[in-house]
Amino acid sequence: MYGAPRTFLLTLLLLLTAAVLTAGEVPSTPVDGRPLNAQQWTQYDWNASSGETGAARFERRDGFLQIRAESPNDARFVRELTVEPHTIYHFTCQSRSENIGSGLRGAGISVVDILEGSPDSKGRGNDWQLLEFYGKTGPDQNKISVTVGIGGYGSMNSGTVWFRDITVKKVGSVPPGIRVAALQPPVAAEPAAPVGQKRSGGMVIATLGCFGGLLAWWGVILRRRSGSAGQRITVNPLPTPVLQERVAGRDVASMAALSAAGLLISLLHLGGHVAPETGWRPTSAGQSVTIELGREVDLSRIYYYCGINDSSGDGSRYSLAARNPAGNFIKVASFTKDDTYIWKFNEVDVRTSAVRLTAETPGGRLNEIAFVEKGKRVPLAGVGIVEKSASSPTQGTPENLLDEQSSFEYAPSFWTGFYFDEIYHARTAWEMLNRIEPYETTHPPLGKLLISSGIALFGMNPFGWRIMGALFGVALVPLMYLFALKLFRNWFYAFCAAFLMLVEFMRFAQSRVAVIDVYGVFFILLMYYFILDLFPERDGSTRRSVNRALLLAGTTFGIGAACKWIALYAGCGMVLLVVVRTVADLQQHTYSAEHGMAGFLLRRIGTCLLAFGLLPGLIYLLAYLPYLLLDGPGHGLTDVVRLQAHMLHYHRMLQASHPFSSAWWSWPLDLHPMWMYTGVGLPAGSASSIVSFGNPAIFWLGIPAVATAVYCAVQRREPALGVVLTALVCQYLPWVGINRLAFIYHFFSSVPFLILCIVAAIRSAELRNPRFRTVTWGYMGIAAVLFILFYPVLSGMQVPQAYIASLTWLPTWIF
Repeated sequence: MYGAPRTFLLTLLLLLTAAVLTAGEVPSTPVDGRPLNAQQWTQYDWNASSGETGAARFERRDGFLQIRAESPNDARFVRELTVEPHTIYHFTCQSRSENIGSGLRGAGISVVDILEGSPDSKGRGNDWQLLEFYGKTGPDQNKISVTVGIGGYGSMNSGTVWFRDITVKKVGSVPPGIRVAALQPPVAAEPAAPVGQKRSGGMVIATLGCFGGLLAWWGVILRRRSGSAGQRITVNPLPTPVLQERVAGRDVASMAALSAAGLLISLLHLGGHVAPETGWRPTSAGQSVTIELGREVDLSRIYYYCGINDSSGDGSRYSLAARNPAGNFIKVASFTKDDTYIWKFNEVDVRTSAVRLTAETPGGRLNEIAFVEKGKRVPLAGVGIVEKSASSPTQGTPENLLDEQSSFEYAPSFWTGFYFDEIYHARTAWEMLNRIEPYETTHPPLGKLLISSGIALFGMNPFGWRIMGALFGVALVPLMYLFALKLFRNWFYAFCAAFLMLVEFMRFAQSRVAVIDVYGVFFILLMYYFILDLFPERDGSTRRSVNRALLLAGTTFGIGAACKWIALYAGCGMVLLVVVRTVADLQQHTYSAEHGMAGFLLRRIGTCLLAFGLLPGLIYLLAYLPYLLLDGPGHGLTDVVRLQAHMLHYHRMLQASHPFSSAWWSWPLDLHPMWMYTGVGLPAGSASSIVSFGNPAIFWLGIPAVATAVYCAVQRREPALGVVLTALVCQYLPWVGINRLAFIYHFFSSVPFLILCIVAAIRSAELRNPRFRTVTWGYMGIAAVLFILFYPVLSGMQVPQAYIASLTWLPTWIF
């Protein structure tokens, strides 16, 4: 079958595939304006879905819904409803709550995957409170998922909430001055699909596949016609540039200048050098501390800064009581120890001369407490402890609660506390340093051990827990230079690659937060740097002995895997490249006649088993040495194996929803940034954000650049570029088949190889036309200008809200 019939069948097959991928509608309830009954709701529990401890308890009773979260959580009831497009709806419910933390989001009603909703409620007692907001559906929107719950993204909370009279009603207008929320999510993100369900991005992929298949088939037809006409396709050889033999003084100077620039911008405003580190941990319920304020004061806020202890202290409760004129202490507030290492506060309105802090449950470490007078933004001076319960010296003294007032921050920010996943990784790093049972065990330990080295040098403060990641992020720049120099053997193209890495958004943002991604990316790039030695230069010369290259690559593979499992993808690419090199050696008979083919294969297999098996396995096991040395049972070799099974289960079964999750196919298009931080309590009209996504000049040019690199690798026979493409495919392709929750920063490990493809495309263009060098300089200038423009939203710099709004070029860019 040839020609049009075959093309038609191919198109039909792909379109049928698209239909299958997008099949499977879930029935929903139509909106009729009546209260929604309590029996047709599903439940969402962030802790349970992510494998964390402290799952919430849900109850459906006649007339109301109840959620009880003893640990900080994002817990809610969800119900899908059928709505009309381009229509305004009024969402209402009655809510009451108990023991809700005041510093984070309380109870509320909203719609899944939007950032707006009702004001949150933190009411106490038996009083029911009306929660409401208005929203408008999109022009093609016919479904919404209503949600009522406690906490939210980046603001997990604890306590008990009840909801009743939940109503969604279509309205023709809204009261004057009322804001109408957009109910259609601006992020067209594809959430992680549960195992066995279809992905919503199927139509996009199938359509692109259909178009690509037609183009490929048409290319085959044209090639056959050209061949049948007797035409012979030839490839004109490109002029050979002067190849650089070794690292020269100019290279050292270039790497030093780029590294210095990277160090300057990475360390600027990285985080404060001071945070409350000493604390008090009550050993029994009822222990109290009475703090004399020195005079009668009108208090507006009482701040507290929770420290880290073993998990038994999480969820501990404290109460605050103020002394009245009669000398009695009256309870004015309470809080739960949930988020650690961040300033939080309770709003109060009381005039008093003393405050009593009482531990209602033992075990929770509290590092600092501060009092703010009405109309002020600084902690009250002259306070002191006049009465305290007996305490254990090993758990800290109550005086530690007032010894670090200089670290106070009225508007809590990343300058003094954790943000994003630092609540997992930086906390665990401190625990490992202090030989405490680790809080986070869903990733290997080496990345957190590297974080802990910064804490050991600079203290448990934001600068201390972020400095090592920042240094590794800077080190990616000269490593990129060396990689490109080995690949292209030309200082200019090495400079281009390192410069693009310097101004890449994701490298900058991911290295300035205490998470482990940057360590994995660094060792993945270093591993392929050594693997590049397996393939000879274009002039036939070799770089380094094969065995040495394999041992170095295997060592870095083991280190990378001990930081984060994304290095395992690189291990697959490494094995593939070794097989390719071995086959080439067999075909070219490069082995000695003395050992023969069998001897050569045995030696190569033995070296690979040592380099990629024994050596990485030993490194990986040594990374667990601090865990093995912990006191108590449950820290043996069998427990290390158990942790691997736990990690695998966690990453396979993570089926949660998230407003900033995104599908793998959207990452190179730079569609859905990961919003990691937003400032609170800032002056009117100003904002502070930290977001992770790609430099558009790099990401949007990446797709055609990869195609150009493929052409150069195949048509120009450049096996070294094949190494880059193999690395890119092995870091990116596995995400196609992974159903877990994913984000754009999972593309980080592919970005260095995307940049190398861009430089390969630039080199190809310049070899064809040397005047293209002017375009190259212009392109790098654009990439640098974009980095400068977006620097405020990459670094958390406080700027006018209007400036941040001007950067949201796409409707899916939310920060």
